[in-house]
Amino acid sequence: MNLLLVTGTIAGTSSCHALTGLIAERAELTGGLTTGELDRSLLALPALDPDRYRTGELLRDPSVDRLHKEVAAADAVVLATPVQHGSLSGVLKNVLDHLPDTAFADRPVLVAATATSLHNASGACDHLRAVVRALGGWAVPTHLVAQRGDFGDPAARAALTARIDQAVGELARFAAALGPAAR
Repeated sequence: MNLLLVTGTIAGTSSCHALTGLIAERAELTGGLTTGELDRSLLALPALDPDRYRTGELLRDPSVDRLHKEVAAADAVVLATPVQHGSLSGVLKNVLDHLPDTAFADRPVLVAATATSLHNASGACDHLRAVVRALGGWAVPTHLVAQRGDFGDPAARAALTARIDQAVGELARFAAALGPAAR
């Protein structure tokens, strides 16, 4: 099963990258999933222009085509965002805006957020759940929220790893149940 990780930041290093790295590690170890990260160059897509979509010009853009193909090839998806003003990042929102309404059809999606406040991170996950539904996907019940301290402190990292294992288990079970035949 192929798991596509989408990290919604253009920062070279961040707690969001640390979280998706840990998710990938656990997904391969405990979930038996093959993981790959969305090509980071696709995070620099131009802002969605409805006029260019209406004419078909934007759909012919090689980067948009590659985005569609990478998402279509995934059996499951992880959407991870740094919290920006209580919601998902603009970078991630723009990438998601470029997807068709059926991009996640019958695919499980794990939503995750990193922030200085866990309350804000939960709100961002709620927003991501709404987007997943709008794109036809199934958000798994467990979402992940993390703070910088969760990666350095051994006890906090162990608790985060346990939550990741639970969420990855849900993702793998949903992907197996939905299977490619559902798409």
